[in-house]
Amino acid sequence: MKSSLPFLFGAWAAGVLLMACDGPSVRNTPSATPPATASTPAPQQVPAPPTPAPAGRPEAPDSLHLLSPGRVGLLRLNMKEAALRAIIPSAQLRRTTRQLEGIDYPVYEMQDPRHPDAPPSILELVGDDEEGYRLWRVHITSPHYRTAEGVGVGSPVGLARSHYGINTVELADAGLVAVSDEVRMSWQLDMAGLSRPPRQPTELPPATRIKGIYLFR
Repeated sequence: MKSSLPFLFGAWAAGVLLMACDGPSVRNTPSATPPATASTPAPQQVPAPPTPAPAGRPEAPDSLHLLSPGRVGLLRLNMKEAALRAIIPSAQLRRTTRQLEGIDYPVYEMQDPRHPDAPPSILELVGDDEEGYRLWRVHITSPHYRTAEGVGVGSPVGLARSHYGINTVELADAGLVAVSDEVRMSWQLDMAGLSRPPRQPTELPPATRIKGIYLFR
């Protein structure tokens, strides 16, 4: 019994010493800390380039400059002269005469109050002094008058053809004109650049410019 005590005591002491040596190494091991990193700035948002606006159609005319079949603004073809004078202030009208095929007939030169520098519109009358006169035809050379589709003085005749069709092309007292029966309008054309007058609507170059408009009954 006595001989085993020293052995047991030595084994116990060795175990305590081993625990003392191993314990601190486990408790004192520092936890791993990730190294600090510089903050990365968020990518800057670059705005997308604006989408180009589609080619706009010409600005729509107001009620005083709208051309439609049989109408020019407030005027209506075949209206009596008295009704015309009741609508248009006398300061905007100048009564004179023109000649067609050797016959004089009365006309009004109508100034545009919103565009005083624009060419006057020519209001042609038909009738006689006994029965009175009516508005027969209107000749427009001002670029401020347009149809609802944007056709007016300065437009290419191809635009008129695409909307209303061209029935005939002819040389008249007014020069080269293309006629659209659907809207009862004749397009007075600029012949610059044409080697010869077209005889058929299909021969008319679409880029030919409109320089005047006749509205007829």
